[in-house]
Amino acid sequence: MKTHLIKNNSVEVGVTEECGHLFPVRFFFGDKTIKPMHIAPWADEDHGKSIPPMLKTLRGDFFCAPFGASDILPDETRGHGAPANDKWLMIQSNDTAMKFRLTKKISGAELTKEISINEDEKVVYQRHIFTGGDGKIPVAHHAMLKVKSKGYLSFSDFVFAGTPPEPIETDPGLGRSVLKYPQEFSDLSDAKLSDGGSIDLSVYPYGDNHEDLFMVIAKQGMPFGWSAFSCPEEGWVWYSIKNISIFPNTVIWQSNGGRYYPPFSSRHTNVIGIEEAASYYHLGHKASAEDNDLVSSGYKTYIELKAGKKTELPYLFGVAEIPAEFTKVKKIVPANGGVEITDINGLSVKAKVNLNFIKDI
Repeated sequence: MKTHLIKNNSVEVGVTEECGHLFPVRFFFGDKTIKPMHIAPWADEDHGKSIPPMLKTLRGDFFCAPFGASDILPDETRGHGAPANDKWLMIQSNDTAMKFRLTKKISGAELTKEISINEDEKVVYQRHIFTGGDGKIPVAHHAMLKVKSKGYLSFSDFVFAGTPPEPIETDPGLGRSVLKYPQEFSDLSDAKLSDGGSIDLSVYPYGDNHEDLFMVIAKQGMPFGWSAFSCPEEGWVWYSIKNISIFPNTVIWQSNGGRYYPPFSSRHTNVIGIEEAASYYHLGHKASAEDNDLVSSGYKTYIELKAGKKTELPYLFGVAEIPAEFTKVKKIVPANGGVEITDINGLSVKAKVNLNFIKDI
């Protein structure tokens, strides 16, 4: 698989020409290299045409349009759409940036992908730009982390959290979900299980043999939205920063051996997807673009493409080192030249980030 790479003293990032997935993603801290992103265990296997390109390639982070099922566009039936499945042509590159064009139009729109890095910043910057097009479409970034030890999940202030109408896996012969579907909750530490118990969703992993999903909706009016996952035993915290007017929602996919069918075959374990989105959960184009209960409540579950208009979607993620005593992130706030990341016990670390990137639209 052909991969295009850029690298500096702080970060290395690759983009696969097929499907446009980001991998490898490596962050450099002196002699230490942090590699938080996931790659599917079947990456080197030959599954022929039995699975779509997106699933064959599954790794790192990728952009989805539509996010979830492709059940409206007559020329697209693959999950997560053309950006996650088709070829990206390199149209510009230098030591710090790459620009690609998707070989297929989406709802009449041309789509470009820009990936960039800066010296002394442990950050990957991404921008997707739709030119033209027509209609409503759900979109998301599909970042996936490999969790090798216990980690802690947290978000900027949110106004809604809950599970979709149905479990990810409904047939016990094919898979297993353990959360209650549907449900709403205001505190990650008090979500309901299908058996009547409760679970703290801010701690992961919390059990084997399950495939689950929930979504949070960010409070509007903040300078930016963020998601964070800290792994104290491994000494890192991964965070994403977004413009919440573009990506108001975060879909969390918890994949820990709960899919029994190929290529998953119960071996896709300790993976957490932190997927910044404008969507109706993971339920696809039709469910997100048409009336649904979240839209009726005033929330956004799609973007809208228009002829003659450019629609820009900036997003970034990065990594910072943390001490072993660091736990769950409580807040991420602007600091001189970047952000300060503070845990629930008051421990703080700083990271150099260009926050203007998500505002420059």
